[in-house]
Amino acid sequence: MPIVVSRTADTGTLYATLAAQQDNAVLAIAAQEGGATALLKGSEQYTLFAPTDAAFKKLDDATIRALATRTEVVQRLVRCHLVPGKYTVADLRKRTGERLKTVHGVGLKIEERKDGLYVGGAKVVTADLGCSNGVIHTLDAVLPVPKE
Repeated sequence: MPIVVSRTADTGTLYATLAAQQDNAVLAIAAQEGGATALLKGSEQYTLFAPTDAAFKKLDDATIRALATRTEVVQRLVRCHLVPGKYTVADLRKRTGERLKTVHGVGLKIEERKDGLYVGGAKVVTADLGCSNGVIHTLDAVLPVPKE
């Protein structure tokens, strides 16, 4: 299945664009409730790899509880899905085999497979949601979040 490339007006911040997406409500609400929106609303350029709501439904109960009750877990989650700089899907394809370092310090491997582009082992479902302070790509899975 090919990646859906979206063209937006690039006027909203990462957070505003994320919150406006129908399939990213869980991450948007978690970021807001967990006090993790500052980076997503700032002026620096970032690439956000946003798990879809369906991706969050695949998580185990303990992880969901931690996300619902512990702000530091939510903040780590957001930082593990956020990379400094703006990387379009074309930029990511040029970096196949490389690792992009997240704000949290985790390396996300970029892979081009027969069935699509993968970041940190998760498939890019929708790409290039342009924002005033970066770009969003949606993923079919939640990337691993370190315990600390």
